[in-house]
Amino acid sequence: MPTPRTTAAAVAARIVRDEGADHAFGCPDAPGDPLYAAFPAAGLGRRTARHPQSAVHMADGWARASGRPGVVVAGAASGPGLAPGLHAAHADGVPLVCLAAGPGAAGPARPVTKQVLPAVSAARLPWVLREAFRTAREGRPGPVLVELSPGTAETEIAYVPATDASLPVRSGTPRPTQVTAALELLLAARRPLLLAGGGVPESGAGTALRTLAERLRVPFVDTPGGRGCAGDGHALHVGSVGCPSGTGGRALAAADCVLALGTGRGSDLLTGARTVVQVDADPAALGGYGTPGIGIVADARLFLEALLGAAGERAERPPHPWAEPAGAAVRAAGPRSGPVPAGQVHAAIDAVLGTDPDTCFVLTEEVYAEWGAAALPVRRPRRLLLRGRGGPPGWEIPAALGARAALSATAPDALVVGIAAGPGLPPFAEEMAGAAEDGVPYVQLLLDRDERGPDTVRLAQAYGCSGRRVTGRGDLRSALEWARKETVSTRRPVLVSVLAAPEA
Repeated sequence: MPTPRTTAAAVAARIVRDEGADHAFGCPDAPGDPLYAAFPAAGLGRRTARHPQSAVHMADGWARASGRPGVVVAGAASGPGLAPGLHAAHADGVPLVCLAAGPGAAGPARPVTKQVLPAVSAARLPWVLREAFRTAREGRPGPVLVELSPGTAETEIAYVPATDASLPVRSGTPRPTQVTAALELLLAARRPLLLAGGGVPESGAGTALRTLAERLRVPFVDTPGGRGCAGDGHALHVGSVGCPSGTGGRALAAADCVLALGTGRGSDLLTGARTVVQVDADPAALGGYGTPGIGIVADARLFLEALLGAAGERAERPPHPWAEPAGAAVRAAGPRSGPVPAGQVHAAIDAVLGTDPDTCFVLTEEVYAEWGAAALPVRRPRRLLLRGRGGPPGWEIPAALGARAALSATAPDALVVGIAAGPGLPPFAEEMAGAAEDGVPYVQLLLDRDERGPDTVRLAQAYGCSGRRVTGRGDLRSALEWARKETVSTRRPVLVSVLAAPEA
């Protein structure tokens, strides 16, 4: 019986769907069009961006919100424009697979990807794609670029779906001796503390973290990347660290043994800690704090599950009075006119937009730190999406649109809230026009300290969106309530521009 034949583009679409994606994002030109056109037949949604960097940022936001590799399709002319978006994903450990049709993309992309895989022939495309998804997921996640030769997408190849499957990812299982040693350090400590970094939600370790904390009565804090992984408001959650307004700094300073999970590289949070047990999937992240302890290369979820198994039915520890529950921050009332203090902004967000635990916030770490966003209500994993410091400008709006696409399948009624700082809308704000055309609802909050800045509300309206300007605390809550209803009724982005004052 002859082997079935189909186009390489149709095979690629099937594999992308099989690997867990339900959307693809693109800025395709002529070489990429046949590939992009094949995706709807496989049940994949598509979102076309106005700039290739925006397409990568959309896939980035989709990946952060879904926990699966995002997919980008681009033509040869888009190659140089992909690099800034791939750099942001590479720096933050976000898994992406970028399909670049035609030559020219590999050169600019090579320094900002985990790997560039050339599909030298159409017949090799299925294996190359499977390898790209495996590489994007394995170890520290990151972007992988697949370079397709001209004409690859339209070429017919022999393909048997029953013999094709995802490639296995190395598990990152910890060694039993390391698990035992970590457990003994935790049990021997007088003031143990769990620190949840971005690797905890990335590996789906939030439930295991909460179970361990409850079983051993060990309090926990989280970094900006780990916010919500085990649930804000839990009795053993004693705050967040890595932000001036975070409430977990005192617990971290007082702890005599810190189990740091998935905190990544380049952080100085643990400098000075007495004993550190650091667990990370990235070997390069270990040992940078200059403190004694253990460094373990492992997946956070697998490590915590092994630690729970080793703990068995040990008796619970007594509660630790030194670590108080985080609770809600006390905010001054502030004036009813003039710039709205950052604390009042977050109080209004909590009251109006934070009532739904599925509300998803999208912002950069610069805005998170300057505007005291540790007070944002984050109650579930993957509901605070943060681009790291120093990334390329223009990430916020495309990433929010990607997050909205990711949540459309799992939480269709969830509200996505982008937060940016003015003056003016960030680069690639023109993607709001495409979102308005495609019926994509979300709320974009713009915090602006300049009364004489550009008229961003008029610009949003020119893009086909709705907008309001807030110049006093008395108007903020009603504007947010309006925005929440307006984005649902119009199925379009809504802008709320707020004259605000950041944290001192």
